[in-house]
Amino acid sequence: MAGAELTAPAPPRDSALRRRLAAAGTAVRRVPRPLVALLLAATVLSVAWAVVTAPLDGPDEIGHAAYVQQLAETGDGPHGGETGTPSGPRDVSTEARALLFWANLDALARNDGTRPAWSQAEQDAYGRAARGAARDDGAGPNPLAQNPPLYYAYETVPYAVGSGWSLPARLLLMRLANLPLLWLVVGFSWLIMGELFGRRRRFVQTVGTGAVALLPMVTFLSGVINPEIALTAVTTAAIALGLAALRLGPRVPVVLGLGALGAAGVLIHARGLALLPAIAIVLALVLWRARREPGGGRRLLVAGGALALMGVALAAALAYSNRHADVGNFSGELTGSGSSGLTNLGGLASYVWQFYFSPLAGMLPPPGEGGVPGYRQIYVQQFLTGQFGSLEVQYGDTVYAVLQVVQALGLIALFALVVRHLGRVRAHAAQIVVLVAFLVSMLVLLHVAAWQDISSPAHASLLAGRYLVCLAAILGVAVASVVALLPRRVGVVLGAFVLATGAVLCVGGILVSLVRFYA
Repeated sequence: MAGAELTAPAPPRDSALRRRLAAAGTAVRRVPRPLVALLLAATVLSVAWAVVTAPLDGPDEIGHAAYVQQLAETGDGPHGGETGTPSGPRDVSTEARALLFWANLDALARNDGTRPAWSQAEQDAYGRAARGAARDDGAGPNPLAQNPPLYYAYETVPYAVGSGWSLPARLLLMRLANLPLLWLVVGFSWLIMGELFGRRRRFVQTVGTGAVALLPMVTFLSGVINPEIALTAVTTAAIALGLAALRLGPRVPVVLGLGALGAAGVLIHARGLALLPAIAIVLALVLWRARREPGGGRRLLVAGGALALMGVALAAALAYSNRHADVGNFSGELTGSGSSGLTNLGGLASYVWQFYFSPLAGMLPPPGEGGVPGYRQIYVQQFLTGQFGSLEVQYGDTVYAVLQVVQALGLIALFALVVRHLGRVRAHAAQIVVLVAFLVSMLVLLHVAAWQDISSPAHASLLAGRYLVCLAAILGVAVASVVALLPRRVGVVLGAFVLATGAVLCVGGILVSLVRFYA
């Protein structure tokens, strides 16, 4: 038509989407291949653990799953108390009790002479018992009720997604929901190694991260319903951000990010308390390094905000825990009792010495009959090598003995190499302070809590190797340091040995679990 104005054709509506997909594809391709391989390996192992481990047979998994179900069904967690049995009258819902009974799961925990029930008749009986069974009557007593609620709130999402499924299917979905947390552990471990050793030393970075991703207890705990993997993710992220803060300085997102991670830690588990002094030390170090730069008052204000954020989270965790615990409190969740052994500091020092070394002349053994777990049981058997299921699934003594020798040689090599390359190590003094702050804070908390429990009338010890899993990234740093300080060819051989050993231990643990539950 005359006088009509021609216009260019409108671009396709999906062009913006295509650009976004292309950008996402480019970002994915930029992820280093070794990191992709480690993420895939960890994912496969975690899924294998989730499938192979019998339902509700992870460490304290009955209580953890009951907590999630009660929170999801009622909007509030269970109340506390000791049941005295693996599952008391109301510590789980009627639906869960049907599964525990007909699948023979109550008898399974810590008893390697039993197997899950799997016959068709038993499955049919469970189906009839579970049909219409109440899901919201597991109010307690649940001995885990005083745990802070953040991880359990996270797990209510997969629980709700599978609300129309059977309970075993929901439990599996809840286990698989730990995968993003595992990916965070591996990803932040990669960043930690990059901060310490440089991104150009790709092999060292891969070995250090692989020591974390292929640590059997990391993938095992990601395959069961347990807040340990969430605390590990937050702790690893805090270490990574603390190291990055030394390079970036006290920027607002960095400082507030550290505060948010500390807050998340105490809302996940009482052991998250150890993050608070460690993060405070990191903040003090970062502020001190920037003391001559302008804007000191503003930096102090932001740091105060981070500390306040952690304080508010701690107060919220205390309030929740004390409201839901019929016995004990937030700190009692660490110790299993409300008593304090801190009036006997000499006894505490003696206990810690005897945990790591042979007793000196005149030292009395810790209270209780039969002794308490020491370095070999906690570090070698339960942390480095692993114990699975409800901790009744384990390797033979020969495997633990060999791993004890290997880790001893590793510690000797680390010490010798640090002394030999002291000048290079000193250049990383600030980074070492950050690592030591997180390591020592957690170990002090664990040993003080264990001593309080040993000093109680029951003389029991709740210290377990899985409590060290949140420090797996520091183990990776130690391994990577040895590889980095050795001659290149020797370091390559050692790094390959570490990765192969981790893979073998993971696969072996899965096979041992498969035999234990289904052979």
